[in-house]
Amino acid sequence: MAAGKKTVWNKDFICAALANMLLCLGHFATHPFIASYSKLLGAGVGLTGFLTGMFYGVALAMRPVSGPMITRLDKRKLMIGVFGLGAAANLGYALFPTVPLFIAFRFLNGAQYSFVGSLILTRIGDSLPPDKMASGMGIYGVSGSIGMSVAPAAGGWLRDFGAARFGELEGYRLLFLYAMAVMLAAIIPCAVASPDAPAKDGAVLRDKWYKNIFTADALPVATIMMFLIMAYSLYSAYIVEFAKERGISGASVFFTVQAAVLIVFRPVMGAVSDKYGTRVALPSMALFAASFLIVGAARDLPTLLIASVVSAAGYGAAQPMVQAMSMRVVPRERRGIASNTLYIGMDLGFFLGPVIGAWTALRAGGYGPMFFFAALPAALAIAAFVFALPGYKRLSEKYGG
Repeated sequence: MAAGKKTVWNKDFICAALANMLLCLGHFATHPFIASYSKLLGAGVGLTGFLTGMFYGVALAMRPVSGPMITRLDKRKLMIGVFGLGAAANLGYALFPTVPLFIAFRFLNGAQYSFVGSLILTRIGDSLPPDKMASGMGIYGVSGSIGMSVAPAAGGWLRDFGAARFGELEGYRLLFLYAMAVMLAAIIPCAVASPDAPAKDGAVLRDKWYKNIFTADALPVATIMMFLIMAYSLYSAYIVEFAKERGISGASVFFTVQAAVLIVFRPVMGAVSDKYGTRVALPSMALFAASFLIVGAARDLPTLLIASVVSAAGYGAAQPMVQAMSMRVVPRERRGIASNTLYIGMDLGFFLGPVIGAWTALRAGGYGPMFFFAALPAALAIAAFVFALPGYKRLSEKYGG
């Protein structure tokens, strides 16, 4: 961040937040329909599950490549290229409706994801004044929440519109062409942002490439995020099936309420975190853990919506604080490595959460007991935070966070 920037609302922050919102508008419009599109192409149940999950698997596998590149290259140019890669993947989905080519473009899409989240988070961290890091992260989170709240409905409408007029396959083609257009639009704020070439003589550049994959200083924070995501991912993966199991209708409104609360809580609690520091962490995470107990006991829609509000309030307060922590434990030139480390934790959480959740539901006799058990990873996030706090305080003081 250039010297003299005292406000969250500077050009680079706005550009990165806009790019993030467009990313979510494209990604969350298509992601809910990957399984049904795979089936339409003729993929079996096993392959359909693989195609749905390989996105995060590829992203995790690519972190050893993306981390060093984010650290060593101009982040603005890299963001332009990565969004171009996303546009190419969605164009491939639209133009080549066969299972083998769908697998190929799914791999390309996963490669894009391995770069884009970490890149945007690093640009956001670099653009923010140190004393407004958490509040900036909260506002940044709103850009994603807006995209997540609008995109699934928009994607469904586009698919249904195209299918009604041109046929089922053409409905999906229209959806993927929309996602391609959104990825191309995201290139505009990326191009407007300031260049960001790393220093020629930085110590990071003299490191071996493998030392730029992750940093041990950010591993405790990444562990906190992994446990939070393990729990949070169960809502998107299983809340609809849980509602069917309990005979609760209208469960999709759970996500609408959750998104609305997140939009409010993320910037507010980010500002509170900047003022009161890490003292907000434990009550926020405890609130998040309690939401799973409420869901596990739910027998009607009002109780489910109470859990939605509680989960969003807890997670909406915890997430920007944890993201800010990851930026504060390293010097500025290593923020790309820290964000890559954080996203390794997130990838693991998105992978492990639904897998362990399905295993638990099978062994425990349903999704209700599974959600009771889901309070455990949320509680482990609290334990990880307590363990990480002394080291975080030492490092953040050292690097002026």
